[in-house]
Amino acid sequence: MSGRDYNGEPGCRSPEELHQSFRHFWDPTAFWQCGGAGKGSGERDHPAQLRHCPANELFYDRERKCVKWKDWQWTEPQDPPTKPHK
Repeated sequence: MSGRDYNGEPGCRSPEELHQSFRHFWDPTAFWQCGGAGKGSGERDHPAQLRHCPANELFYDRERKCVKWKDWQWTEPQDPPTKPHK
């Protein structure tokens, strides 16, 4: 996947990604969510899940949560620690 086609999906393979949400680069109403490590390494290599904010909210990457659209500000996209194997 080329850099300009990349949508921000994390690989969900590093400890700092577990239980975290990450910005979708092209859709401000969407975000990627990594699961957590269950017993053993069971959930560690599961792909990120695409989620959407409630109506009238956008995902604000500085707070890593959905906020009311009036509280949202555009920020430069930042790559997650890992990317998925594709």
